[in-house]
Amino acid sequence: MKLQKWGKHIHYFCTVTLYIIFILCVFMNFYVLLSREDTIYYLRIYHLICALLMFCCGVIQIEFLYRTRKLPKLDDPHEIPDPALIGAIALTLGIMLGYLYFIVFDYAFQSCDKLVDALYPSELFIEAIYDVLMATFSGLSLIYILHRRFYGAISSNLDKVGRLFINITFAVVWMKVVIYKGYLSHQELCQRKELEGYWCPVIKRHYECNPASELHGTQKMWYYINKGLLASSIISCASEFFPILLVTHWLACGGAEERAEDIEKRMKRKEGVRGMLREFMKDVSRVYVENPALENKPLIVSKYVVTFFLLIAPIVMIMSTLKWLFYFYYTIDFDELVDDHYMTNDYINLAANICQVFFFGALYAFSITIANERLDAHHKAHARGDISILFGCCVVLLIKLILQSVEIEYQRVDGFIIWSDAIIQNVDLVMIHVTQWLQYFAVRRLLALSDKDCIATKRFLPLACLAGLLLAWIHFGVTFFQTSLIKYQLTDEKFPFSSTTLICMIFTQTLFPADYLYAFTVSGCYLEFLQRYLNMGYFQLGEPRITTGHGGHGHSHGHGSADHEKHHSEDNHKDKVASMLYAASVLHRKRFEERGNSTSSSEVSTRSTVSMKEE
Repeated sequence: MKLQKWGKHIHYFCTVTLYIIFILCVFMNFYVLLSREDTIYYLRIYHLICALLMFCCGVIQIEFLYRTRKLPKLDDPHEIPDPALIGAIALTLGIMLGYLYFIVFDYAFQSCDKLVDALYPSELFIEAIYDVLMATFSGLSLIYILHRRFYGAISSNLDKVGRLFINITFAVVWMKVVIYKGYLSHQELCQRKELEGYWCPVIKRHYECNPASELHGTQKMWYYINKGLLASSIISCASEFFPILLVTHWLACGGAEERAEDIEKRMKRKEGVRGMLREFMKDVSRVYVENPALENKPLIVSKYVVTFFLLIAPIVMIMSTLKWLFYFYYTIDFDELVDDHYMTNDYINLAANICQVFFFGALYAFSITIANERLDAHHKAHARGDISILFGCCVVLLIKLILQSVEIEYQRVDGFIIWSDAIIQNVDLVMIHVTQWLQYFAVRRLLALSDKDCIATKRFLPLACLAGLLLAWIHFGVTFFQTSLIKYQLTDEKFPFSSTTLICMIFTQTLFPADYLYAFTVSGCYLEFLQRYLNMGYFQLGEPRITTGHGGHGHSHGHGSADHEKHHSEDNHKDKVASMLYAASVLHRKRFEERGNSTSSSEVSTRSTVSMKEE
């Protein structure tokens, strides 16, 4: 007993300590970024602190791998959706190769101090240590999560503290990467005379090398490739990787299964005793039937709904593809088109965004017509991590919408755009944000559909999800074009922006990673939904082999639909027998309580009669 008590105290102490470390890292991150001293030097020291945190986290992960190598594994490992797993593997490879590329790039360009942001050799050494640890930590974290899914959450204080430390490390490194990406977006703004007197991260730095004029040949080519594409892409991979790690770690620890059990218990509590008695009576009448009727009526989809989605899905895909093509052209010839007040790109964006509002609005309207009782608890629990990421992104993107609206107004005041262009751009921004919220509300319900309802909607929902997947990646590409244009305008002094406009553009650029994360996450949700249809045989030629996931979650691993149906019917009978026994116990307890109350009341009345006679 004393050991258990001391173990709980140590667990509470370690938990509080870890939360204090997390808060200190948050404040340190913002202090380093907002410091008026040599920002880059102290930023690299903070990188070293994060590297120490990743090293300790890696030790904990290795300890778990070593400790559990001989422990028995779970019969059914906790499932991670295949799209999330594939995304995690792809991002891990991108981060490992990307940060190793940073080491080679810094070594090759160490003679150009401005290009590597280093005045001292110690800075390059610190940066190399951080890059190596970042690459190693990313690969080790993926191995740890893939191994953790075979064991889940072990009920021990050591394991609880270890999981908390790993989650805090993921959150701290993610926050550092996002803020560092925002810093990279306005690293060269100190050269703008409009920002004299404002905070600037490189105000204490005086470089001797000018890459644009002093580099030649292949070095100059790689300088522009790194500046325009590779550096921002690698940081974007890291900013999207750690949210996926947090979600997959939660899934690997069995969080989805626990959440599903909580949802099922809550649904049973809502039913109450009357609902259980009603189920009891139904079970009594059906217990000897070989193939009982379904509890829920089959989902009936109107033919008008099917026709509408079959028509609007190809239209919205074509319009969004045109939007991407015209935006690509606008990005290439930006200098000439912006002087001519080119409006065709705005009109195409407006038409495409209107189609998207109708499409996602209809998808959300269909999703709310499905009763909550039809939603599957296990699918709903497995989607919780992705849904939380989408909600957080929508909140951040709402702030970005406000900043972009202010930025457009100040650009109009500066004479950079005209009234009509400003109005159309604001309408486009509002519609894009509305579609993001509509997708969030629609996806959170569609991902919770049962397999039977998925089969009932197979005539139009796969095409709608395919359209949503394409729109997500088009949004990803358009976001890249937007960030490229903002970087170009910020660093080129020929665009006569006021200081207020430049500051709005800086903060807007800092929040653009939320767009990337939203597009990547929602595309994973659509892929997961399409994979369910793929497993049901929807995309097969000839006679499809339809299999549904057992228990409403995961993928079927049976050997044919007949075996699966037999196994499913046996489980249904077991569930019904269990509900019958539970209802019988409730009835027995109620009757026992009623008899006890009647007995006690009769005894009280007898005693009162005897006392009256004695008086």
